[in-house]
Amino acid sequence: MTRLSFLLRREWLSLIFGGVLVMLLLSALLGKQGPRDLVALQSHRAALEKRRDQLAADNAAFRTRIAKLHSDDRYIERLIRRELGYARPDELVYKFADEDERETPSR
Repeated sequence: MTRLSFLLRREWLSLIFGGVLVMLLLSALLGKQGPRDLVALQSHRAALEKRRDQLAADNAAFRTRIAKLHSDDRYIERLIRRELGYARPDELVYKFADEDERETPSR
């Protein structure tokens, strides 16, 4: 016991410094802004960049479509025929049943 108390009296400053250093290391590694959060933030950033690139591609496609709607009459005609089912007066339109409708027996 006397040897321990002698050691504590002689090395108390080093022990306190070592304890503070251990606490700082634990705080840096396991704390709120440690490596674990850094990895999570990097993966979140990668997901956001991927989403940004997808939105930029969608935006470019929409700009192209808007430009076609303003200037391309053939594109507008194709859209009207496909989405609204319009046909010219001298055309004959064939409509086929979908696969789902054929498989389901009607009552």
